[in-house]
Amino acid sequence: MIIDNFPKCIPLVLCAVAAAIAPAAGQTAFHVISYMDRLGQPGGISEGSPGVFYFNSGTNPSAALSITTQGTQTVLAAFPSGTNVESQLVSGANGRFYSSVESGVNPGNVFSVGTTAGSKQVYSSPSLIPSLQQNLPDGTFISVALAASGGNWYLANVSLTGSVTPIYQFPGGWRTLNAIYGSDGNYYGISEGGYLFRLTPSGALTQLVTFPNGTFSTVDPAPLLQASDGNFYGTTPTGGANGTGTIYKLTLAGQYTLLYTFPNNQTSMPTALIEASDGNLYGATLGHIPGGGYSELFRITRSGQYTTLLAMKNITAYGACYCTLVQGSDGNIYGTAVSGGPSNGGEVFALELGLPKPAPRAQHFSPAAGAVGAQVLLWGSNLLSASVQFNGVAATTVSNSGSNYVLATVPTGAATGPITITTPGGAVTTRESFTVE
Repeated sequence: MIIDNFPKCIPLVLCAVAAAIAPAAGQTAFHVISYMDRLGQPGGISEGSPGVFYFNSGTNPSAALSITTQGTQTVLAAFPSGTNVESQLVSGANGRFYSSVESGVNPGNVFSVGTTAGSKQVYSSPSLIPSLQQNLPDGTFISVALAASGGNWYLANVSLTGSVTPIYQFPGGWRTLNAIYGSDGNYYGISEGGYLFRLTPSGALTQLVTFPNGTFSTVDPAPLLQASDGNFYGTTPTGGANGTGTIYKLTLAGQYTLLYTFPNNQTSMPTALIEASDGNLYGATLGHIPGGGYSELFRITRSGQYTTLLAMKNITAYGACYCTLVQGSDGNIYGTAVSGGPSNGGEVFALELGLPKPAPRAQHFSPAAGAVGAQVLLWGSNLLSASVQFNGVAATTVSNSGSNYVLATVPTGAATGPITITTPGGAVTTRESFTVE
């Protein structure tokens, strides 16, 4: 129902002291939570419980990890040398976190981890090699996938038991870079060939925007995001008037608006973009490498006003992107950088901007009806530390699975009506009613 929208020598627990970096006047507060000196470069970050984040590290070694805001890292799963973790860890509705690995021996195995070391589960190797993109209202995942035999790209569904089911085969050998589930029930994504597309559940494909040839051939774009205003926002790492990247908006109706063109300087090529609780977008750039560039962290309004927050010139102190970003339930923005630190192995960092705690968004619930004692799965964003009311009656059994899922039991005394979710960031009430049978 739609409502709105390692090697064995590495210890399993590694502690790091957060390294504070005093910002210059007018800049954001920045500090390193942990360096990755003995692990691979970090990538992908999401909050699984308040103050605990999940991410992966690259090859040699490749691992799935958690980290607290105090800098305590836990290696949840380690993989042999030469194995790639294909995507960031995505929370499932069952309290576990999912991704996939690729190696020459077992291409495309989906795996999951729990919240503790030694909780890894690896599922049978599928015929498609998936890269998980996003969790879905029904508890499964949307994924882009490549046929294990090569050549063909698919949009696919991945189950909690690791099975991969193709939804659509893209034409002409399109390499599909990313895809998300929109509030209208369609899928939106970007192909390497330069198309921004919409795909309906019935398989009708529409090319909404055509970017110049080669726009995505060097650096992958940040995943599309659907903001609280219902519009999509995205980046091109190259292209635009200066060939150094753009930020754009796309409506559900397919109307494209260019918001910002990066200048021809060392700080261009955007590679990350998120929405924060103040309604602005925050991102990171890779830096224009041919010019000896460096990364920067930025804010841009939804009307296109751009502000540099931090110029990451000092790699040892600040690191360098590729970066991935997420706003935590405490309001701070957390990220990973692939370099930085004493050995230049990458880092996990925090930006303290004084932003409010993010308000919850509830986009779907299922089932639509049930008796007292039934469990209802709510899906949305910023749902950590939630309490739930069924038409004003508090549910006594409520649990989170990451920031996207809440599982609540229909309480005694509940009557048919809307569901309200309350978190430290605010409250949201569904527009549709849950029917108590």
